[in-house]
Amino acid sequence: MSSWTVDDVRRALAEPAARGLDLPGHGRAAVLVPLLDAPEGLALLFTVRSAGLSRHAGQIAFPGGRVEAGEDAIAAALREAHEEVGLSVDRGDVFGLLDDRASPFGLIATPVVARVAWPADLRVDPGEVAEVFTVPLALLAETPVMRETRAHEGGTRVLHRYLVVGRDVWGLTGNIVKDLLDRLAQVGGKVAPC
Repeated sequence: MSSWTVDDVRRALAEPAARGLDLPGHGRAAVLVPLLDAPEGLALLFTVRSAGLSRHAGQIAFPGGRVEAGEDAIAAALREAHEEVGLSVDRGDVFGLLDDRASPFGLIATPVVARVAWPADLRVDPGEVAEVFTVPLALLAETPVMRETRAHEGGTRVLHRYLVVGRDVWGLTGNIVKDLLDRLAQVGGKVAPC
């Protein structure tokens, strides 16, 4: 298994700079990519969205939502993570941003990667989150990624999917995981699967 360190993550997110995206008519959103600094190694925290939600019910996601007036992407991601799962993350624990991602619902999401001391006490909002689970980063890196191209208004979208720990991590979340793993693969000569 690949074993990246916190310093590897810092280097991986330093360059190249994350690509911003600006599409007319799209709103702004942000998601927190909680990188758990656990004794057994780095891991990611995922949520399963509540069944009663109008969009993406039951899907696997990172905590996140719309950027509110007066917020930047980092502030929005930290606020949403606190509201959805009770994570308290300081701005100083943010490693950096990943490439903006357009959703098919008229939003551009900015992924914010932050270090989270683990284990941590969580307070899950059942109106938004059905459950929380974690996956070691090394296990994700060893999991073959599947690629799917879908027609979308004005073109096509490439979606990445990871079938790991009995879960289906795909779509926007899968694309964010792929971006993070691709960046980490450039650090220390480690290779992420294609």
